Amino acid sequence: MFPARPAFLYSVPCRCRKSRQIAIVKVKQFRQVVLSGIPVAIESIPDRLADDKLIRGAVVFEPLGNALDKMALNYPDMQWWLTERGVNMAVTEPLHVRLNQRLENEVAALPPQKRGYAFEKFLDLLFSLYGLSPRRSFRLTGEQIDGSFQLDHTTYLVEAKWQEELTGNRELQGFAGVVGSKATWARGLFISYSGFSPDGLYAFERGPKSVICLSGDELRYILSHDLDLARVLLLKARHAAETGQVFVPVEQLVKRSSASIASGSSSKSS
Repeated sequence: MFPARPAFLYSVPCRCRKSRQIAIVKVKQFRQVVLSGIPVAIESIPDRLADDKLIRGAVVFEPLGNALDKMALNYPDMQWWLTERGVNMAVTEPLHVRLNQRLENEVAALPPQKRGYAFEKFLDLLFSLYGLSPRRSFRLTGEQIDGSFQLDHTTYLVEAKWQEELTGNRELQGFAGVVGSKATWARGLFISYSGFSPDGLYAFERGPKSVICLSGDELRYILSHDLDLARVLLLKARHAAETGQVFVPVEQLVKRSSASIASGSSSKSS
């Protein structure tokens, strides 16, 4: 990250036609290292910056990061980042689209023995992006927890499964037992990519429970429709408390909810 103090002077070309013009961005001073007159290296820039041509650049007095932000904001979905080789700029897909592609194209393509661990890592990233303060999988005496997160001042333990068969009552009861053995304020989220069997849900819902369920179809629906994951989970928890149903498809919950649960994920970054 660049420091916020306005102690730097840059000459930033705006919407230049040629890559070499972008490369004349100069740094007068960066932290305590004097780099006056040395161009900032450019690793890659998109062709969209060649749409317009201005003979002169715009001189700004602010951190380089702020100047690049202003350039990027001129174009929809433009992102910039730094590597050891220099500055990069590119037009990217919105975050929810990239997450959905990662789930379907990267995680789903892995062999079964690697897919489960990759699914846990994906969920950890997803929870982080939605501000749920996740903790990766951890082991306690005699049991393995796939992770946890915080939602509305409540701690949720996570069980995540990616398997061919539908999740049934036995697996749900086993996870409910783990959650029930913790503090009384603990809750559980069971994520089954293949979904849940109707008979298993019926049997599980007949007893006391502190678990809500999320399927892979729902996860894809949340991402493809750019919904706020935290709000979806709150809707599920409230519905379970009011009806005893631990699983209701998110599409039905969205239709019943009067409040918008769009996430606006374009403001997040991965």
